[in-house]
Amino acid sequence: MSDGRTRLVSAAAGVAVLAIGVVLGSGPLRAALLGDTGERIDQLEAEVATAQEAAEDAETRAATASDYVDTTAPTLLIGLLPETQVVVVAAPGAPADALAAVEERLPLAGAVTAGSVALGDAWDEDATSEFRGALAEQVAPSLVGVETSETAEVLAHAFVQGATGAAPTGADLADIGAAGTDRGAVLWDLLEQSELAAGRPATSADAIILVAGRGDATASLVEAFAAYDAPVTVVGAPAAIQGETRRDDVATVASSDWTLGSVTAVATVSETLSGSLPHYRDGDVPAVLGVS
Repeated sequence: MSDGRTRLVSAAAGVAVLAIGVVLGSGPLRAALLGDTGERIDQLEAEVATAQEAAEDAETRAATASDYVDTTAPTLLIGLLPETQVVVVAAPGAPADALAAVEERLPLAGAVTAGSVALGDAWDEDATSEFRGALAEQVAPSLVGVETSETAEVLAHAFVQGATGAAPTGADLADIGAAGTDRGAVLWDLLEQSELAAGRPATSADAIILVAGRGDATASLVEAFAAYDAPVTVVGAPAAIQGETRRDDVATVASSDWTLGSVTAVATVSETLSGSLPHYRDGDVPAVLGVS
């Protein structure tokens, strides 16, 4: 009998709580207890619902825009880079989605990916600093047109010359000839065996796309590549395209969406070949696309 009475009391209490909740949910008692606070709660709930609806609408529109860019990219980029030899470079920490998107767009413009190279993770690790210093001393005599003894600069130039076979703008032709035709290959082998570089180097380059990653490594690469004839387009997240990375002697593309950013990057390479070095951000339309 006691158990039955306990169950009855519990059931009655549950009904009472439910009834109070219903009354408080809307009606005179809620207004009496909450006053203006209840109206404010209603207003906030309505605002949250509106914001949620706007967010869902924005997401839908963004997906539609992304699909549109994917569909129209072949038409937008066609003929911009006919047979252009482009070397794609990844700094340590470069986002894989940006790298993949750019490499996917290049053939649409008629470009040839002459090389696809990357710095190894050991490039800027503290644990390898002494080794890098010793390696810089070893490779310095093989460089052409480089007069620095600073480790990071020496290795950055070794990377450029190994990845492209090029010599800095204005380098003495006699020095280039004396260094031999296998200079780039030798440098690349040294860097690759030291796990400071990886990928498929090129023997020549008409243009460079450098995908930004960690700050110091990216900055040293940008400075080195800017010293050579092939124009450089640095692409990356907005936070990565600033400070020492955003220079007047290179073009930049800062993007948070690589479906669109990769189209902008390839169009920018076309502009650099005509002597322009623009700086584009999210929402900017490259001049060459704006005209077409």
